[in-house]
Amino acid sequence: MELINFLRKESDNRTVTKILITSSLAGLADGILVVIINSAAQNYAELNVRYMFMFILGISIQVLMKKYSLSRAAIIARNAISETHIRLADLTRKANLASFEEIGKTRIYTTVTENTEIIFEASRRISSFLTHAIMVVFSFIYIAYLSITAFWLTLGTIVIGALVYAYNEKHIKRELHLSMQKENEFLNSLNHVLEGFKELKMNKVKSDDLFRNGLEVTSGAARDMRLKTEMSFISNAIFANFFLFTLLAAVVFLLPQFAQASPRLIISIVAILLFVMGPLGFVIDAVPVILKGNMAVEKLNELESVLVQADDTKETLTEGVLQQMDDFSKLSMRQVEFSYKAADSFQTFSVGPLNLTVKKGEIVFIVGGNGSGKTTMIKLLAGLYPPRSGALYVDDVTVTPHNYEYYRKFYSLIFTDFHLFDRMYGLAQIDEAKLNKLLEMMELSDKITCREGKWSAINLSTGQRKRLALIVALMEDRPLYIFDEVAADQDPHFRKHFYEHILKDLQSRGKTIIAVSHDDRYFHVADRVLKMEYGKIVDEMKNP
Repeated sequence: MELINFLRKESDNRTVTKILITSSLAGLADGILVVIINSAAQNYAELNVRYMFMFILGISIQVLMKKYSLSRAAIIARNAISETHIRLADLTRKANLASFEEIGKTRIYTTVTENTEIIFEASRRISSFLTHAIMVVFSFIYIAYLSITAFWLTLGTIVIGALVYAYNEKHIKRELHLSMQKENEFLNSLNHVLEGFKELKMNKVKSDDLFRNGLEVTSGAARDMRLKTEMSFISNAIFANFFLFTLLAAVVFLLPQFAQASPRLIISIVAILLFVMGPLGFVIDAVPVILKGNMAVEKLNELESVLVQADDTKETLTEGVLQQMDDFSKLSMRQVEFSYKAADSFQTFSVGPLNLTVKKGEIVFIVGGNGSGKTTMIKLLAGLYPPRSGALYVDDVTVTPHNYEYYRKFYSLIFTDFHLFDRMYGLAQIDEAKLNKLLEMMELSDKITCREGKWSAINLSTGQRKRLALIVALMEDRPLYIFDEVAADQDPHFRKHFYEHILKDLQSRGKTIIAVSHDDRYFHVADRVLKMEYGKIVDEMKNP
């Protein structure tokens, strides 16, 4: 089972073995208690000290074993879930950007969050499932001891019921898969509302269309599929209850027809079955929960498998020329090509072949219309997208999967869709004087403070958030800066300051700047201006 393998993988086998043993002992103790109570009931006229002592010993063993198995199972399940979350987070951060975008944030987030409690509940049920199953088996062995005819009669009834139940479960599992697919479709529609909130707010027709033909349709389909699945669960549960009473009826009505059975024997077997009905009912009820747990683990494993394939750091070597370099003389793209792929694997937008060399200390502007490939090119240059063909070079050292991580250490980037972190992660020591100077220069000193690397607030205007992101990039002090429309959303005063002072100051300190910009009035600041169209560099203007 996927669930058991999941728990074994995330814990040591000795602990899992102990849980299985203690669960088995608890189930055995339950079965022995049934025998003791049934035997004592045959001699109810006087107090039987021996049976009482055996009962106390049995119930003590049962309580201790159950407490250990259930508590350890809970601990293992929580630890396993926590370790899986951390591992998935680690794999996510190591994925190349193209694969990350293809997987999608929604899938990662929903897979991690939705399945946690399902797996935990199913993990708890496994221990109790084993306990109750062994108790049921032991009780039927006791029935065989009392009457072999009664044993075969009850066993035959159970086999027929189990086959019907298993057949129903097979269909339920298929329906459960379909209902999860429908719920994922709804979550994708909901993500459009969350990500496109501003656009929908400004366009009621678009908002209504998405709501009626997206959200309502997918939600209704998910609801109907989920209800169909739940109805199947309910029908199977009702059948299980019907089956348990049929089992009792078989003993009462049919057993006397097949064998000599005294009223005392029938009462004893009925009493045993009544004891067994609770545990047997638990076993039956636990099956759909464990089934859901297995499917939840499958979803986590599928996501983990995809993220492992997307990891572009797994081939990283600890030694090499690039690993020892702290700076560069030039960076180059030679015959680099890249294509986005749609869900049906057809190529959509492509860039390249791209040939570009950027020298240390240069300021290079990239211009072009929307969809010309500017952002894709800088993602390729920064090592975020793996080239479909061609290669990147640092001073004629080829960038490969063996050194991608070390190549990216040269860059600080601010994209148009940048994320502003709540603290300056990665900076163990913060130069307070430099930080305060930057806050003043960015006109943010009266709006935000930084204590122990954590910002007092990040809920700022778009322009202020960009300036704060710029502060973080400057504090990182890396050799090369990539700015994607950083000056956009800024007032004319700061825009002039950015181009004519900040960029020039960085250049004077030997830094290299690549900036996507449409501010043609400041093109004179750049050493070169590259124009892109249809994924290619079509023109280059050099400033004297």
